[in-house]
Parts: sequence; C-alpha cells; structure tokens
Amino acid sequence: MTWTLLNQRNDEASKIRWELVPYFCGRILDIGCGGYKAFPHFIGVDNGKMWGKQWSDVSEDAAKLDMWVSGSCDGVFSSHLLEHIDYSMIPLVLSEWCRVVKDGGHIMLYVPDEAQYPKVGTEYANPDHKWDVNYDKIIAAMETLQRGWDLVDYQVRSENDEYSLFFVFKLSKGRERKYSYRDPKPTKTCAVVRYGAFGDLIQTSSILPGLKEQGYHITLYCSHRGYPVIKHDPHIDRFIIQESDAVPPQFLGEFWGYTRRKYDKWVNLSESVEGSLLTMPGRVNYYWPDEMKAKHLDCNYIEFTHEIAGVPPPYRPKFYSTPEERVWAKERARYYGGRNILWSLAGSAVHKVWPHLDAVVARMLLTYPEVHIVMVGDEACQIIEQPWTKEKRIHCHSGRWTIRESMAFAEVADLIIGTETGLLNAAGSMDTPKIVTLSHSSENMLTKHWKNTIALSQPNGTCKRQPCRTLHQEWSSCMKHEATGTAMCQFEITADMMWDAVQRVLGEAQRKVA
Repeated sequence: MTWTLLNQRNDEASKIRWELVPYFCGRILDIGCGGYKAFPHFIGVDNGKMWGKQWSDVSEDAAKLDMWVSGSCDGVFSSHLLEHIDYSMIPLVLSEWCRVVKDGGHIMLYVPDEAQYPKVGTEYANPDHKWDVNYDKIIAAMETLQRGWDLVDYQVRSENDEYSLFFVFKLSKGRERKYSYRDPKPTKTCAVVRYGAFGDLIQTSSILPGLKEQGYHITLYCSHRGYPVIKHDPHIDRFIIQESDAVPPQFLGEFWGYTRRKYDKWVNLSESVEGSLLTMPGRVNYYWPDEMKAKHLDCNYIEFTHEIAGVPPPYRPKFYSTPEERVWAKERARYYGGRNILWSLAGSAVHKVWPHLDAVVARMLLTYPEVHIVMVGDEACQIIEQPWTKEKRIHCHSGRWTIRESMAFAEVADLIIGTETGLLNAAGSMDTPKIVTLSHSSENMLTKHWKNTIALSQPNGTCKRQPCRTLHQEWSSCMKHEATGTAMCQFEITADMMWDAVQRVLGEAQRKVA
C-alpha cells in the first residue's frame, strides 16, 4: 500500500497496536503520543506543540527525558515522530530513549517508509517532515549508541492502509549488535493462550508435550502472574507475557483475531475452566438449575483442555523445577528433619480456606513427634500462621517463599495438604501423598488424574449446591459460615475427616517405622 490522502490517519499507532504486545510488559513510554496513546496503560509523553498538552500524561520534549531515571522503564514506543526531528538530532534522541530503558527492554519504532510515502519537498509531503526514513538511516543512528541491541523484529508494513516501517530493538549491556529478526523461522507453529493463575498454567502444561510431539514450535501467551510456575517448561519455545488488562478485555477478541493468523495452530484456553466449566455470577450458566450444571459441567479440567487443543492422552501436567531448586528443597527438608508436611493455607478465592487447621495441626504435633509442618501461601496467609509462629516444629513461610519454592518443596515433602490451590495442582502429578479439601470442584473435575490423592468434600452438608461449580470472588455467590468466616462447604469438612485422612498417610507410615 502506498500513502494516499485517504489512508493517512492522526492515529497511526492504531495500525501497529497488536504487533506491540510481545514487546511490552511493565512501564512503557509512548513518546510523541499526541492525542492517541497506543494503549491506555502506556505513559504518554508529548511536548504539546501540535496537539496541546491535555492528551498526554507527561509534557516533555522527546530529546530530554529529564524526569526519568536511567533504566527506570521497560520500553519506549514511538509512532510517526522521528521524521519530525532533524536527522542530525536522531542519534541523540535515540540515545536518550535508550538511557531510560533497562537491559532487556525494548525500543519500538513505527515510522513512514520513504519507499511508500511522499519524499520531503515533493507534492503532498508533510511540510513538517525533516527527513525521509528508511532502514539504513535508522540502523546508522542506532549504531552510534553506547549500548548493545538486537533488532528482534523488522517489518515493511504495506498491507491495508499502512505505508510504514516497524523496528523493535531489544537493549542489552555492552556494544554488541545483533539482527535476530533474520534468524530462520520455524516451519510449524502453534500459539497457546492461557492467562490464568498458577493452577491454570499447570493444567495447560499437560498439552505441551503432545503439541511438541506433533512437531510444533510453541509460543505461550500467559499472564504475568502465572508465568513463574511454567517458565522452565522445556516444551515452550517462546513466552509472551501479558499483564492484567494490558490488552483491554473489550479488545481481546480483536487482538486474538489478528494474532491467530500468524500461527499454523491456535489453542485459546481463555476461560476454558472459569466461565466454561465453572460458572460466574452474571453469566447465563450461573442461573442454570443445579442438576443441569452437574450434567453438563462435570468435566475434568485436564481432559477438557486436551479436547480444546486437539491433543489426545496421555495427560501429563507437570511442574518443572530447576536443578538448583531441587538441591535447595532437599537441603530444606534435611534441615527440618523428620517427616515434612507441606500445608497450602489458602487459594485465590474466598472459598479456598479450610477453617479447622489449628485443631488438626495441634493433634499432629502431639501424635507424631517426628513431624514438621511447613505452612505456605501468600502474604494474606500470615494471619492464619500467627498462632504457630513460636512453635519450633511449625515453619511459617507464607509471603516469604515464592510459589516456585513451595512447588519445589512439594517434590520432597512427605505429605501435602490444602484446598483447591495452584500448589495442589502442581503436586497432582507428583507421587507425594496429598489431601485436598474440595470446594467448587468435584473429584471428577479436579483430582481424577491426580496421583496418590485423598479428596475430601462435605458429607451432605448445609450447602446443597456443593460442588457448586462456581468461581466465587465474593460472598454474594457463596454460602458463608459466619462464625469462622469461611465457606460452608469447607467448614463442614470436619477436623475428624481430615484427621482420618492424615492417619491413612502418617499413621500407616508410623506403624512401618515401629
């Protein structure tokens, strides 16, 4: 496409918006944004001379980003700005942009292509353009920088209404220059989209070996939150990490429609559990009769994931610890001594807390003198740990251990206990004995393919909907036991039920020792 009066826009950034997604995560400056930022969460920087100052977040000149500390940003994006600055100043401008970007961050440039756009001084040329942009001039300017970089993406954008060039430079220490965009491209590609939390990514891991066996180069689009648990999975060739709502939810369909054309196979697991097998307030299936939910939603999460992906069994969900993590976990287990119980205190929703922990912990300490209990969870779980902080055989690590450390320790623990958490999902494929208190899921939905697992659920209790197959983010959709502040389905899994399960694991092992 060559430039015409009809295909030019003030909002040129909108033409390249979805190409930016793989390269931004964190604080991104949109320099020269004018009245149109590429994404709402970008920090718009503009001097206001053309569009006024009311549209940008920061009024600042492109060549002097004084308010930004060196290395304080994760990337810089600029659309159709550089051609308005004298070329003699371009090395200085790019140097300033690179200064504020940390190692590993990106410089993303979208500029008019002189081969498609009227040259300076010719008819219809923008009278404010100072130079004609091409690949060689951009590279020559980047070569002057006292910074290493890799040109990871370069595109001549000439389809539809575009007439521009797109550059993405990944910054690094030193002075090395690389051009990895020239590297051979994989011949068979697959994108897997899964934005969920820890357990969702563990369930996703089950399809990856099968896709790899089918010959695919795998790109995983995942959330910033879920990435840590899957970042060492050997079947993933490329990660594209997206922060929450970085692509606004109302535009996800457009983004997916654009992006799927880049791949031979597209596996979108978004809401494959939440919203599909688990209802949510406000969705149509939330109001289905309970018997209809039981009939149509009682599907195993991993089996459902495989069907969406078109990957036949075997089912192989797995957490991949590193050698260093395994050494650390073994050293911690030896340090505690005896038999180690890993207790996952709470999950990501209001119904994922079991209220009778203290009674069972006290009984375990009295009955099994060789047992140590390791408590893990997020920072909010520290209040659950509070009664046990001075007990020598209780080790409180909520908010202190990372999720990867907790999962690595699960590999060496003697027993794992918890609600429907990501940690229990990761442990599902491990041989370590497990006790899980079910809330919104049935055994068939969650633990059907787990190894060595005792699943506890309320026995004909007060909550007639359990398993309710509902994703609860607040109490309006969940029956609450007021005295304990926990879900009724969890309250009615009694301390005696848990103790019987514990004895099935620790009691049998104790008799063998004796």
